[in-house]
Amino acid sequence: MSRVRLVGIGPGHPGLATVQAVEAIKEAEIIRCCDGCGTGLLHLASAQADIGPLESAEEIVRLARTGRKVAVLFPGNPYAFSNGSDIAEKLERAEIDFEAVPGLIVELAAPVMSGIPLTIEGQSASIGFGLVKGAETVVLRLASGWWESGITALMADGRTPETPAALILNPGQPGQHRVSAPLGELARKAATYGLRGDALLVLGPGVEISDRLDTLSKRPLHGRRILITRARHQVDPFRRELVDLGAAVIEIPTIEISPMPTDERVRSAIKRLNGTALVIFASANAVDIFFRMLLETGGDARALHASKLCAIGQETAESLEARGLRPELVTSEYTAEGLAKALEGWEMEGMRVLVPRAEVARDALPSLLAKKGAEVEILPVYRAMRPAGASEALWRLFNAEGVDVITFTSSSTVVNFVRAFPDDRLPAVLGDAEIACMGPVTADTARKLGLPVAITAREYTTHGLVQAIAEAAVKK
Repeated sequence: MSRVRLVGIGPGHPGLATVQAVEAIKEAEIIRCCDGCGTGLLHLASAQADIGPLESAEEIVRLARTGRKVAVLFPGNPYAFSNGSDIAEKLERAEIDFEAVPGLIVELAAPVMSGIPLTIEGQSASIGFGLVKGAETVVLRLASGWWESGITALMADGRTPETPAALILNPGQPGQHRVSAPLGELARKAATYGLRGDALLVLGPGVEISDRLDTLSKRPLHGRRILITRARHQVDPFRRELVDLGAAVIEIPTIEISPMPTDERVRSAIKRLNGTALVIFASANAVDIFFRMLLETGGDARALHASKLCAIGQETAESLEARGLRPELVTSEYTAEGLAKALEGWEMEGMRVLVPRAEVARDALPSLLAKKGAEVEILPVYRAMRPAGASEALWRLFNAEGVDVITFTSSSTVVNFVRAFPDDRLPAVLGDAEIACMGPVTADTARKLGLPVAITAREYTTHGLVQAIAEAAVKK
C-alpha cells in the first residue's frame, strides 16, 4: 500500500510550514485540503498532482488503495483542533500505511508574530488554550460574532476587566492585525475599527509589552491584502518578498503555461541552430521550455554555441544565466521601441533569427527584425491559458473582502483577469483596489481594458514591482 501523510501545514503563513510538510507536498501524487488550508503551499506540488478539497475519510482510504502517494493537508496540526485522528483511525482499520506530520498551531504562532510573549520569567509560567482556569496566559479561539461571549466567559471565570488583553485578527497570516486593550474594553475598541471575523483572544502579562515587540506591524505592507495573478510555478519569489514586507497574499493565477509538443518544427529549428546567428528569448517561460525541448532531442546548452543570445526582460536573462549562458543583450520589455533602441548598430541583413515564445504574442518583434533584413523564425513553445476555476475564484474573492492591490506581471494576466468579469461590473467589483503592473506594456494593456493603473514598476521584475508597491504604501 502507498503511504498516506496527514500533514499539518501550520497556521497559514507559508514560511511557518515545516521542512517535512514541504517535502510531503512535493512528493504527493494526490493532495486533499481540509477547510482553512488556503493555497499558500500548493505551488510546491507537482504539476501532475491531483489537488482538491477533502471530501471524507473514506475518500482517502479509496485513493490510498490506488497505489499513489496521498497527502492530506490540515491547518495547524492534524491531531489538534482537526479531524486528523478520525482519518488516522480509518486508515489503521483499513491496514493502510500512514504517518502524521505535526505542524505549528495558530495559538502558539500568532501571539509571537504580534509580539506577545506567552511566558515571561517571573510573571507567566503557564499557558492555557481555551476556557481554562489557573493559567497565567490564556489563548482562546473565537469565531466571528462570538468575541463578546468569549470575553464575558473569561470575566465570569474570574478575570478582571483590567486584565491586559489582545484580539488578533487573521491569526497566523502575514497580514494579521492586533488590537490591545484591558479585557473589559477590548470588544468596544475593536468595534471602533470596524473589525470582524475569526480571532484569537490573548490575555496575560505578555500583552503589556507587545507594542514594543511587534515587528510585524511595523513592516510597510502590513495589513495590505495583495492579489497575485501570475502563473503558479512562478509565484514563489514574488510571494516571499511581499510576505516579508508584511502583506497578506492571495494567489489566484489567471495564466497557466502549457508547453507545446516537441514536434518536427521544434526539431528542425534545433537542428538549424548552428546557422542561427541570434536567438531571442521572449520570456523566462520560453527559456525553461526551450531547454526542456533541447534535452528531449538529445541536445543541451552547447547547441547554442554559434548563436548570440538576447533576453527580453531581466527575469529572462536570469533564467539563461542559471543555465550558464550570459546573453549579449538584455532589453527592458517586449516593446518595438525598446527593441529598436537595443538593436541599434547591429547588422542584421541576411541574419537568421530564432524567437522562442508564446503561441500568441505581439508582432512587434518579427516585423522590426524583418525590416532590418533578418530572416526571422517565430517558434511557439507554449500556450498561455486561463486556469480552470480562476473566474469562480475571482468572483468569490471580490464578492467577499476583496483586496487592496491587484498585481499583473504580463499582458496575458490582465486579459484573463478582465475576462472573468462582465464589462459593466468590473469597476464596481474592484472597489478601491489599486492596480500594480510590472512594466509599461502590461500597464498599457490594463488601461486599454479599463483598469486604472496606480503603480508601475521602474524595474521590470517582480522585485521591482514589490518595491513600487511598498513605496506607494509608505506615501499613503
